[in-house]
Amino acid sequence: MKSLVALYARDLSDYAFASLNGGPSAFSRSLTALTRFTDLDRVIVFASSKTDSEAIKCAEKSGARVIYADVSTASALFDRLFAESEGFDHVCLARADTPFLDADFAARLYEKHLRYAAEYTFADGYPAGLAPEILARGILPVLAKLAGSATDRVCATTVFDTIKKDINSFDIETEIAPVDLRQLRVNLACDTKRNFAQCAALEGITAENYPDFVRERQSALRSFPAFYAVQVSGKCPSSCVHCPYPAYCASGKGNSPGIEPSARDDFMDAARFARLAASIAEFSGDAVVSPSLWGECAYHPQIEEIVSSVLRHPSLSLLIETTGLGWKAETLDAIAKAVSSAPARENGQCAINWIVSLDAVGGGMYGALHGFPVDQADARFREALSTVERLMSLFPGCVWPQMVRMKDNEVELESFYRFWKEKAGRVIVQKHDHFCRSVSDRRVADLSPLARLPCWHLKRDMCIMVDGTVPACREDLYATRSCGNAFVDTLESVWAQAGTWYGRQITGSYDGMCGACDEYYTYNF
Repeated sequence: MKSLVALYARDLSDYAFASLNGGPSAFSRSLTALTRFTDLDRVIVFASSKTDSEAIKCAEKSGARVIYADVSTASALFDRLFAESEGFDHVCLARADTPFLDADFAARLYEKHLRYAAEYTFADGYPAGLAPEILARGILPVLAKLAGSATDRVCATTVFDTIKKDINSFDIETEIAPVDLRQLRVNLACDTKRNFAQCAALEGITAENYPDFVRERQSALRSFPAFYAVQVSGKCPSSCVHCPYPAYCASGKGNSPGIEPSARDDFMDAARFARLAASIAEFSGDAVVSPSLWGECAYHPQIEEIVSSVLRHPSLSLLIETTGLGWKAETLDAIAKAVSSAPARENGQCAINWIVSLDAVGGGMYGALHGFPVDQADARFREALSTVERLMSLFPGCVWPQMVRMKDNEVELESFYRFWKEKAGRVIVQKHDHFCRSVSDRRVADLSPLARLPCWHLKRDMCIMVDGTVPACREDLYATRSCGNAFVDTLESVWAQAGTWYGRQITGSYDGMCGACDEYYTYNF
């Protein structure tokens, strides 16, 4: 059997070509690993004009053929692989930013691929980046047709994402991981600052030792925040029965003003937020920023500037979670214009994703859940629906109607899901959060894992209140575990302080409010 090895090196970040722990780069390591591939007959590298020139020289010196064709979409990639593999039986495909590709593991996969005459063979449950994907040449034209005219750029999951569109039509073999770590979402790729730091800490990991490596170095899984939830507005039009914010605002405790959320008029200064966005881009490299931690950002008098200050950084994208109330048509038009003129995002996200909290299919339930009087409920609900319609026209494919699933609205869940799935093509059904039992528990079911695990939010998120206070997490609304202030302290220092709580959880200590939390297994980005 003759095999073609293909390394995908287009659109790689600079981290793929940087020295890792003072040694070879991820590109060099992945190239070296796959040139040891069983039955290797030819190596090709898909590159672009942005691919590091020294890496290209290294590839050519090793005997690889460098190809500059545009294979940035799935169909283009499969078509070109088919053309390049004429006379070959199989194609081994991997990204060129994965430094820990395991050549011995790849050989084992290939042997299974041949033994069972598979059309597609992959590793299942292992950390991403340890193994290549192996395809029989004959299915490449089929995959190109399945991919169709989709314009999504090629990524690590492109092959499987295409195959699963008609998965029963293919003969597939897998190597099942002895310890399934998918829930940890370990990505062994030097594609971001976050993952580069993680790879540096996991030097020496293989398909054989990965369970022990990850267990012994859990702190390495927390490198830089991927999601920043920022409160830019104190005001909120709703007093939702399932939310702790109204009680917090009225309590006068901590940094609370002691008034109802609808009466608040405090905002984060747009210039201050812009400096914060710049600090986020510098510290994390890439991230999703949400100006919706608490309050309704639609009321911010400079919300267009807030949005633009994030879009100014190509490595950042926005998530706006909104009630759908308070938005002006001209404001949404201005945001849409800013998005259209912004550079493409480098983190693979839409420039802005929108989540609209509806929670109901009619005004009666909507008013009951969101705290509106009966005589206002229908009008408010219609306003929220109108905002969804407007957003869908301005930001197609980036709008997510949401229902928080509770005992109160369970009767409307199916209707909500079916309606919005058909109309918007996407919908979010979110579990109820009782905020460490600080509000009434309205969960329909307990979805928590049988075994406790360190919190995703302590690992990946940073929350910043309107005055700059950084609580340990979103659940800590009163900032009883303050990690500092983002306007005074560096993001590095507040992130390190928050890391002490994550470190305690690694050792199995879930004391204080963490012990009562039901959000530790949910995640944002």
